Amino acid sequence: MDRLIIEGGVPLKGEVTIAGAKNAALGLIPATILANDVCTLENLPNIKDVNRYMRLLENIGAKIDHIDGNAVQIDTTGIKNTDLLDDETQKMRASYYMI
Repeated sequence: MDRLIIEGGVPLKGEVTIAGAKNAALGLIPATILANDVCTLENLPNIKDVNRYMRLLENIGAKIDHIDGNAVQIDTTGIKNTDLLDDETQKMRASYYMI
């Protein structure tokens, strides 16, 4: 088995921020409905599907608060059982989570 051995140099220090995974976010956002409470999601990617999900939740009664650049607090206690807007759901991936 081959090995790579690195000697010397300067030890690494600092922080690395990992971008949020869009596929995970698309499952977590609608899962907040099941909590029927306030949920905080951090490290969400700023992509169209995530923003569409936020609008969709607001349309059915959720309250969305943007905490900072990539964190969102979602209050799903006021969600109503209603039809989803076809225009929004047709444009997004993973809309099947809302069934």
